[in-house]
Amino acid sequence: MGYHDTRFEAVGSGPAFAFGGAIAPRHFRRAYGRAAVAAAIENGLMPEELSEVLGGRRVVEAFPVDGGESVNDYAHRAVAEMMVAYLSYAPA
Repeated sequence: MGYHDTRFEAVGSGPAFAFGGAIAPRHFRRAYGRAAVAAAIENGLMPEELSEVLGGRRVVEAFPVDGGESVNDYAHRAVAEMMVAYLSYAPA
């Protein structure tokens, strides 16, 4: 599992994003993003904390989808990376 530093610049912010070497339409991006947000909140991340981690970006921009990754697998991986990012940058 890779770690995505929340300070990275947003990538793929256009109408589609790269998915397994191809370009996926917006509805895929929304499905992945919604699943990750729901999983993050279900796992205890508050909406305000989630906003801090994302820094104004969409979930799939901050934590890109790996090629061939299912929505469920992506949501679990993205939440794990969100938690690491939150704990790494949370004020002391």
